[in-house]
Amino acid sequence: MPPTADERKLLDEVRDLLAATVEDLTVEEIGPDSSLQDDLGVDSLARLELVAAIEDRWQIEVPQEQAERLTTVRQIAEHLAEAVAAPTGGTA
Repeated sequence: MPPTADERKLLDEVRDLLAATVEDLTVEEIGPDSSLQDDLGVDSLARLELVAAIEDRWQIEVPQEQAERLTTVRQIAEHLAEAVAAPTGGTA
């Protein structure tokens, strides 16, 4: 099933953030199913910087064990879609 407009927007935002965070990486090089480590060369320090940037941008917390399981751009976008759609805190 093709991604929805919201999913495409999240993918694009993650790609932009990744390109801004990782030195020598351009948006054009980043595909939705690119492996952060194997395809894009994201090391542990760059992953930490990316997680911090994601947390700042979307005002969410990404636990370390969860961050380690997010290995592709698409997985990050899917996690964000769930995290943003299900805010934590009290009930209305």
